[in-house]
Amino acid sequence: MKIKGVLLFIFIAISISAFSQRWKLTRYEALFGIGSTNIYGDIGGTADASNLFGLKDIKISETRYAFYLGGRYKIQKDLAIKVNLIYGRGYGTDIASKNEGYRGYSFTTNIFEPSFQVEYSFLSEERRIAVSKLYNRRGMVNNIAMLSAYGFAGAGGVIYSPKLDFHGKTPYSIETTTGYSKAGLVLPVGLGIKYVIDKQWSIGFEFGRRFAFTDYIDGISTTISKANDTYYFGIFQAVYKLKTNRQGIPEIFARPLNKRGI
Repeated sequence: MKIKGVLLFIFIAISISAFSQRWKLTRYEALFGIGSTNIYGDIGGTADASNLFGLKDIKISETRYAFYLGGRYKIQKDLAIKVNLIYGRGYGTDIASKNEGYRGYSFTTNIFEPSFQVEYSFLSEERRIAVSKLYNRRGMVNNIAMLSAYGFAGAGGVIYSPKLDFHGKTPYSIETTTGYSKAGLVLPVGLGIKYVIDKQWSIGFEFGRRFAFTDYIDGISTTISKANDTYYFGIFQAVYKLKTNRQGIPEIFARPLNKRGI
């Protein structure tokens, strides 16, 4: 009986170890999605002096679309890095904003953002299970949680091409609308959630604010502006886990082995 008990303990320990390392077999993920773009600049925004760190500046009427491609690599079970390519369409207007009384600008802009981010999962996709819960009547239970959540921060660049429209009011002479660079650095921060559908597919949503090192994403800058432009992406994502070979390389990138396995 003692030998059987020792063997059972060893088997359970090996099983737990294998389950706890299973994330290494699917550490590569491909992502694509669509979402929304909101820009917080010198044009538009809420008429309220208190805008809750810019959240009140997000208006449905000024929300435009975004398209997303990305790739994620898990460094550790709860730590990952991700590369993003995002295109967004932005819009804003002085109508019904704090600027409506003295000017009449509106803008449209195209944004292209290549960036990377570091993610930490505070609600892990890999469920930690006790030894007593490793088995049920149907056998070994699944240790993959259906829902996970993470926070992220990163860095990247932004390329933009704003177009201004003027609606007849007298513009400020202190405003600069020409002769500026159409590229800058950006720092993305935010939160994301992911829901597991099966072994390969998940869906998720990510909401992030971008702190730009430029004041011209909306095509205008004023001397009374004390901050650079920021913008938000809200992205609905489809996530596909890439299969890997024995060397841990995604099969779509791996060189086929010959008959001798070389």
